Amino acid sequence: MPLFRFFCLNKKNRFYQAGFSLVELLIAVSIFSVVIIAIYSTFSGGMSVFRKVINVDLSQQKVLLKIERFAREIRQEQPCRKPLFFGSKTRVSFAGFSDLIPSRITYYYDSQTNTLLRVSETLPEITASGGSIELEVEAAPGSIFLKGVKEAKFTYLFLDLKINDYVWLEEWPYDYLPVAVKLMIRDERQEYVKTVFLPRA
Repeated sequence: MPLFRFFCLNKKNRFYQAGFSLVELLIAVSIFSVVIIAIYSTFSGGMSVFRKVINVDLSQQKVLLKIERFAREIRQEQPCRKPLFFGSKTRVSFAGFSDLIPSRITYYYDSQTNTLLRVSETLPEITASGGSIELEVEAAPGSIFLKGVKEAKFTYLFLDLKINDYVWLEEWPYDYLPVAVKLMIRDERQEYVKTVFLPRA
């Protein structure tokens, strides 16, 4: 009998020693909670980004990419004077490069076809026989840059020293570059606005 009691007590002690204490259990639960919260926050962040991407459909992505291409081209505008830079409400021309050839790049809006067109003219094409550059910007048949445009408008940022403030102009009459060019495009769904500051202005 004493041997049996000794065996039972020994077995109970081993059982109690093999378990977790309350402190260990609380630490394990807190670590598990932190891991679960981190996984949930990562998952919810990924889902919110996914929802934003889904909301921007392919047509909107196309418009945004085209606007970024315009911004990249005009931002690389070379220092020039008229007639290489020409700015009106529906047309802007500037000096740039087309296939590494110095060119005059023109963007203009055709309201009859609801398209924004892009024309690239090399300097030999727009240079007259006497060496002067043609003043008039010809709206030559250009490549279609963007279709389905309900309205496209260019405005130009000007520092007016008389009032000591910046003013947006719809026509650019000066013989130097504006501070910035703003492009506004409106299609059937929404309006897109992009302001491009010219670093060489």
